[in-house]
Amino acid sequence: MTRRTSLVLLCLLLIFAAGTAQAASQNFSQYPGFAAWYAANPPSDEPPSVGDQALLAKHRPRFFLRAGQTGFIDFYRSYIARGALVSESGAVISKTVSAELLNVHKNDPGVIFSHEPAAARAHAAPQTPKIYGRVSRANLVWLGTPQALTFLTYNAVFAHSGLTSGLLGWQKIGLGLLGDLDDWHQLDHYTSVTVILDQAGRAFAIMLQQHNYLRTYLVGEQIDLPQDGRPQIAVAEGSNELYPYAEGRTSHRAVPFLTPANFRYMLGTGRRPFFTADDITDPEVEPEYQLAFLAPSDAFYTFKGFLGALRALPGRNGPPGADYNTLPELKPMELQMLAGYWRYQNQGDVLRMEASFQRDKYWLAFAKGQLEVFFANAACAKAWGKDCAFD
Repeated sequence: MTRRTSLVLLCLLLIFAAGTAQAASQNFSQYPGFAAWYAANPPSDEPPSVGDQALLAKHRPRFFLRAGQTGFIDFYRSYIARGALVSESGAVISKTVSAELLNVHKNDPGVIFSHEPAAARAHAAPQTPKIYGRVSRANLVWLGTPQALTFLTYNAVFAHSGLTSGLLGWQKIGLGLLGDLDDWHQLDHYTSVTVILDQAGRAFAIMLQQHNYLRTYLVGEQIDLPQDGRPQIAVAEGSNELYPYAEGRTSHRAVPFLTPANFRYMLGTGRRPFFTADDITDPEVEPEYQLAFLAPSDAFYTFKGFLGALRALPGRNGPPGADYNTLPELKPMELQMLAGYWRYQNQGDVLRMEASFQRDKYWLAFAKGQLEVFFANAACAKAWGKDCAFD
């Protein structure tokens, strides 16, 4: 390899890595639009009610990992309790961090929490993993009829996130020069499953966070539920991304962001991006976990600073709170649901996707364009035994 080729490859690798998250001087919590959203929609200081906790328990997902794969953790006892909180100036606030202290500083975008894995290893007794559940509701109108929807969201937490395990050999070598492929950034808590209930209380759709976008799967069309009604979810190796359960080692198309070019690839009409790598799931074991409930205003969801160490390379910084999971204009759950509903090589979705790219906020345009087909197909999927064709 010539020196010039090596420099070009390094530049391309840096561009790829930068595409995975915000730069070191920025925090996604400060992206334009979030301040206005939270001012108009302040998160509640109350945890889910007893009734909502029962709903969350009834529909809680089952997660499956490859044997030996790093699993999820207890956010406060396994992660936050083992690290230091530092101000934007670099002054140490505390080396003993609690939930109370983290919440005191949750509105400061410059505060940094750095996890200390060595300290975690020093604790002999591992903590029971927790999945954090919350509930939100929304109303949409389809064919003149209000649709009252309930969103049951479950966040899994991992101490760190690696890159997708489907990287090619040369990608692993190049990116390995820039950082630890298994510990690309500290903390991964955007990993979420949302079970969507209709107004009759039936689970009719599942929404999964995958990289920097969400996917919505209709029950009976793209995903099935077992007899107990609990969705079965496979966790991707390395990246921790979530996919519908499939037996054996399975590859899943993935991209860092759904830019127009990447979206075309995901829908099967565009070329594979140069640096794209598949996510891989291989579900072999089902870990036990404890369902936990926090107020939506808790720092776990709303922390404006960095919940992981800052690292020199863009894309390797710790994230803000788990509620900063998408663009501000897509914060309403019903818009996340509609924007995430698309099918590989579905001609209708392709046409609506291409039309949306003519608009400034193409995600909003695409979400609105999917409303009719989403509810038509939802009605079809729920009509068990009927001869329905999905658009």
